[in-house]
Amino acid sequence: MKRCVIFAAQPVSPALAHWWEGADFVIAADAGYRSAMALGVEPDLLLGDYDSAPAPHLGGKMVRLPAEKDDTDTFFAARKALEAHCTHVTILGGTGGRLDHTLANLHTLVFLHRHGVHAVLADEANEVTVLGKGRHTVKARAGWYLSLFPAGACARGVTLRGLKYPLENAQLHNHWPVGVSNEFTAGEAQIALREGEVYCMLCKM
Repeated sequence: MKRCVIFAAQPVSPALAHWWEGADFVIAADAGYRSAMALGVEPDLLLGDYDSAPAPHLGGKMVRLPAEKDDTDTFFAARKALEAHCTHVTILGGTGGRLDHTLANLHTLVFLHRHGVHAVLADEANEVTVLGKGRHTVKARAGWYLSLFPAGACARGVTLRGLKYPLENAQLHNHWPVGVSNEFTAGEAQIALREGEVYCMLCKM
């Protein structure tokens, strides 16, 4: 297992230290270096177009990107995590700012998932990952909701156990948010999915 943490542009709380402690590879995307340095975390790589923050002067550790490009800075950082053969990626500072960037970061989770990486987008009150077809378990967490949304037009064959609102071979569509705010009723939730992908969200009550 090789763990990577990406610091995106939004502020990151010290309460999230468990995500970066012991990480093998730390990337600061654009203004993310300010959060990392403020928390005493020295990035292994800095990259960005620095249109939202002054560029740091750290020589060979920095990759300067053009402002006009197809990738967001965070998506480019995700590509670098893949190049470094990271198997687990956590994106911090990727929520709470511009909604378009938050959505881009959710799409980045799908990209990483499809490349075999377990990826999480996290802040103090939310943790999001992508689940594909197969069987999954999520440990119960007191005071947190579990919500599921399709990461495409539809997810099929969705079965839920260990939750207040179970499902049996159901379909989740992107035009009906029926999977929001479920509650744990057992020590773990069991999630089965026959087709498609879902965003699995743990959200603090």
